Amino acid sequence: MRKDKRVSHRTEPLSDSERLQGLLTMARELLQIDEPSAVLRLAGRAIVELSGATEALLLIGGESPLGVAFGCDGTASSAHVQHPWYAAAHARMTGGPSVPAPTGTLMVAVPQAQPIAVLLAACPVGSTPEIARRQAATLETALELTAATLGRIQVRSSLEQLVTTQYTQLAERTQEHADELARRDLAARDMLSLSLTDVLTGLNNRRGFFVRTEPLFRLAQRQHRGSALVYVDIDALKVVNDTLGHAVGDQMIRDAAAVLRASLRDADVLARMGGDEFVAYALDEAQPHALLSRLQQALDAFNRLRQRPYLLSLSAGMVSCDPAASTTLSDYIQQADDAMYEHKRRRLH
Repeated sequence: MRKDKRVSHRTEPLSDSERLQGLLTMARELLQIDEPSAVLRLAGRAIVELSGATEALLLIGGESPLGVAFGCDGTASSAHVQHPWYAAAHARMTGGPSVPAPTGTLMVAVPQAQPIAVLLAACPVGSTPEIARRQAATLETALELTAATLGRIQVRSSLEQLVTTQYTQLAERTQEHADELARRDLAARDMLSLSLTDVLTGLNNRRGFFVRTEPLFRLAQRQHRGSALVYVDIDALKVVNDTLGHAVGDQMIRDAAAVLRASLRDADVLARMGGDEFVAYALDEAQPHALLSRLQQALDAFNRLRQRPYLLSLSAGMVSCDPAASTTLSDYIQQADDAMYEHKRRRLH
């Protein structure tokens, strides 16, 4: 959560991962707060930033319910029975005659039965049902975190009623939420890593190559730095698969990946594009052809060991990337691919 009081409304809703990260950050910050007004300031920013609400009303139960209004910038102020939303929130809390929520608002309560806290928030105009559902879920979690924190610090004013038997349950749910958000955050990072990685070799896959190389390629263009792109193909992989089996063919692919990795620097980007083809991007390669020389040396060293029932042979094509040209990264990949096939054609014929 941002520490300033200014809140900028986005023109599009937050993604699920952004909302989850925001709620996790809110939970962590609340653990460090011991003053009720600071809790309300943080809650106001969270409600506006994470749900996109333009204003909100929080009602906390007790002998004299406490009303807090949040403005469009998330700042908190006292709200009395004269507030236009107060009646609807009070009816939801007390279980009295139902009062419809104002048009364009979402209402959440914790717990659902006999609530001790109710929150109404104005939705942006034009929200879809799915966006509204996500907003409501975000508001409910933010309300649970706020109510549990106010209970934790044992407010001795009009908030004393929050220190009830339901506090323990809400505090446990808060911790469970924080743990779940942390697990989801870790799972999201793991899923992203898997989506960018080739399972067989552990290298980048095609998508991972573009994700990691495009920023480097654009940087080289802006700074007028040289770079090189190499496209590599394993020779005779089909023959190995047909004669020795696909398990041996998979080992051949892993061996090729290891040889290529040994030929490159840690800063270079290497990927398996699929099948028997690899691509590498080297930034600031002063002598690009030295890269091919290192590759041949690593390949010769591997074959001298003679630990496999095959000799590893690679065909490679390389192009230097001109930072002053308008050629795209995809175009350079195609040029390197063409150069590789020309190299293979010359070698095999």
